[in-house]
This record gives sequence, structure tokens and C-alpha cells, in this order.
Amino acid sequence: MLLAGRNGRWCKIVLLFGKRVWKMDKAEIRAIVENRFSELGAEKVELYPSGDCWTFHGAFFKVTILQDFWVLEWTDNRSYASNYCFEDVDPMPYNISEREIIQYVDGVLQR
Repeated sequence: MLLAGRNGRWCKIVLLFGKRVWKMDKAEIRAIVENRFSELGAEKVELYPSGDCWTFHGAFFKVTILQDFWVLEWTDNRSYASNYCFEDVDPMPYNISEREIIQYVDGVLQR
């Protein structure tokens, strides 16, 4: 495993079967997803005890960062969102490009 700079950020390069694979860190994933939410017009809201969530066309979204993967969660019920009761969209790996993350978020928000 190597560390390399990319777009002003440091990322891990994992050598997998002789290929270089970018592996983003958790903070970078969250920043990319939340920036895309903002660019598409989603509104950031603070819900207790759930914390920071995003609302878009009546649905609530949250980025959850776990050890082996990250996931977007959603609900269309404000009470559920306030009580950290979301449904997982899809678990996503850390070895994904910024372009793939943006395409994924676009697809989720346009469903």
C-alpha cells in the first residue's frame, strides 16, 4: 500500500492483482457525497438524535461511514429520519472514483 496525492488530498493506493486502485478515506467519501447533495439542491438539516441529514424532494438522506464500506441511507418520513430509522440504499466500497460516487448519488437522488 502506498500513499499518493490526488486533487490536493492524500489517498491510499492499493495494489490489487498488479493494478493500482485508489482507495479514498472516510472523510473524503463523505465530503464528495455531501458536496454533490448540495450541488443538486438538497438541503442540509440537523435532526436530533440523527445528526446531519439531507432533504431532497421530501426524502431524507444520510451518509453512513462504516469500517469496510459506506452507505447512503434514506427515508421519506421525517419522524423516522429524526429517530435514525433509515433504509440502506446500497453498500459501496472505498475503492471507487470521485466520478463514480457522483454518478451514484445522481442516480439515487433521481429515483
